[in-house]
Amino acid sequence: NNKFSIRKELNLNDKIIFFYGGNMGKAQDMGNILTLIENLIGYEEIHFLLVGSGDEFDLVLERKKKLGLKNLSIMNAVSQEKFKAILADIDVGLFSLSFKHSAHNFPGKLLGYMVESVPILGSVNPGNDLLTVINESKSGMVHINGEDNQLVQSALRLANSETLRTKLGLNSKKLLLNKFSVQSITSQILKEFEKS
Repeated sequence: NNKFSIRKELNLNDKIIFFYGGNMGKAQDMGNILTLIENLIGYEEIHFLLVGSGDEFDLVLERKKKLGLKNLSIMNAVSQEKFKAILADIDVGLFSLSFKHSAHNFPGKLLGYMVESVPILGSVNPGNDLLTVINESKSGMVHINGEDNQLVQSALRLANSETLRTKLGLNSKKLLLNKFSVQSITSQILKEFEKS
C-alpha cells in the first residue's frame, strides 16, 4: 500500500499536526496563524502544516525563515487527491478570518475538515456566527481574531488530549451531516418557503 502519507513524507510520525489548507491571503490573515505558530514553538510535539497558495504565501515563507519556525512546514497547493490524503492524516484543522471581515464567510475548507471528522480550531471576525455554530456543537474551538492567548490555550488543550480531538472530530462530522448535508440544506430552503 503506497498511499501518500504526509506524516511519512515530512517525518512527522509522532507529531500532532495542525493543518491549514487553502488560500493564504489578506482575508485569511495569515499573520494570525503565524502568531499562533510562533507562540507554540516551544512545544516539540506540535507541528504546523500549511498547504496552499495566495498573496500572503511569501509572507509565510519569510516569517518562517526569519523566526526560525522549525515547527512549521509549508507546501504549495496540491492535487485534490493528495489534499484528501493529507486531511485523513492530520489531527486538527485550522482556519482564520481577518478581524476586518464583515461578511458571514463560511470557509469551504471547513467542509473538508468535517468530512474527515477533524476537530476545528479557528479565529473569526466579531459577529461571525461560525463562532457559535462550531463552539456550541462542540466541533472545535473558535475565537475572535486577536484573542491570541485563548487560541494558544485551545491549541494546547487539543494537542494534549486525543480523547478531546476524537470527540470534537466526531461532532464536526455530525455538524456537517446535520447542518450542511444536501437534505438539510433542502429542508432549510423549504422551511423558508413555508414561512413566506
